[in-house]
Amino acid sequence: MSVPIDIFSLVLAAFVFTVPHNHPTVTSVICSSVAILTTIRRLLIRRSRLWADDGCAIFSTCILVLQVASVFLHADMACKYIIAHLFNFGIAPNLHYPASMNRSTRIAAYYLIAITFYSIIWSVRLSILFSIIRVDPNGTRRRFLLGVALVFGGTCLILIGQLFWVCERTENPWKDSATPQCPLSRQVVILQLVSDVVSDTILIVAPLQLLVYLEDNVLRRRLCIIFSMCTITTIVSLVHAVLILTGGGPDVLVAAVVEDSISLIVCNLPIVVTASMHVCSDETQTSPTSSVMQFATNVRAENIL
Repeated sequence: MSVPIDIFSLVLAAFVFTVPHNHPTVTSVICSSVAILTTIRRLLIRRSRLWADDGCAIFSTCILVLQVASVFLHADMACKYIIAHLFNFGIAPNLHYPASMNRSTRIAAYYLIAITFYSIIWSVRLSILFSIIRVDPNGTRRRFLLGVALVFGGTCLILIGQLFWVCERTENPWKDSATPQCPLSRQVVILQLVSDVVSDTILIVAPLQLLVYLEDNVLRRRLCIIFSMCTITTIVSLVHAVLILTGGGPDVLVAAVVEDSISLIVCNLPIVVTASMHVCSDETQTSPTSSVMQFATNVRAENIL
C-alpha cells in the first residue's frame, strides 16, 4: 500500500524537530544524507568509466546506510520521539511504541556501529588511493600504491580485531547499559590515531608527485587543495580520539558518525569539483582543448573524472 509523500515529510519533520539536535540519530541522518548525495553525484559523473575507486565509494555508501540503521537500533528512543510526535498530530493513531530491545540486540547494534565505522573510514581511504593509482602513469608508483592498498585493508581488519579483543576480554558491565558502549582503552586510541595520521599523510603526499606532470598552474593548485582536504578527516579523527580519552559517551558516537560522513564527502569531492571545473572551463574558453589538464604522459582530465 502506498503512503502519501506528505506522511514522509511529516515523519522527517517530527524526527528533526523533536529529537534533540545533539542526538546521534539526527547527526547520522543529516551528515549521511549529504555524503550519500555526493556519492550519487560522483556516480553520475563516472557512470561510463567506473573503476575500483568508484567501487570502494559505492561500498562505503552501502555501509553508511547500514550504519544509520545501527545508530537507530542503538538509540531506539528516537523512534519513540517520532511516534509520540505523530500521536500528538493524530497522523498515526494506530502506531504503538516499540518495545525496548533486549540486551543482545543492543550489544549487537553497538558492535555494528563500530565495525561500520572502521569499514567506511578505510574503504574511503582505499577509494582515494585507487583514484591516485588510476591517473598515475608511473608503473613503479602504481605497484607501490597497490601494496599500500593491501596494508590499508589489513589495518582495518587489525583495528576491528583489536576492538573485539579489548571489549570481550575483560568484565563487561558496559553491556548492561540501556545504550551499551565499550570503554575503549588507551591502546585502541593510540593505534587508531597513528594509523589515521600515517594513512592520511600517505594520501596527501602521494598526489604531490603526480602534480609534477600538470602543465596548468591553476589546475595544479586546485588539485593540490582538493587532495589536501584529506587533512579534514585527520582533524576529525583527532577530535574523536580526544573524546574517547575523556570518557566516551554519546559525543563519541556523534564524532564517529561525523568522521565517516566527512570522509566519504572528501572522497567524492575530487571527482565532483574536478568535473565542475572542467565544465566551467569548457564554457569560458573558446578552444575546446585549452581547458584540458595535460599530463606529460597524455593523461587528460577525462581520466581524472
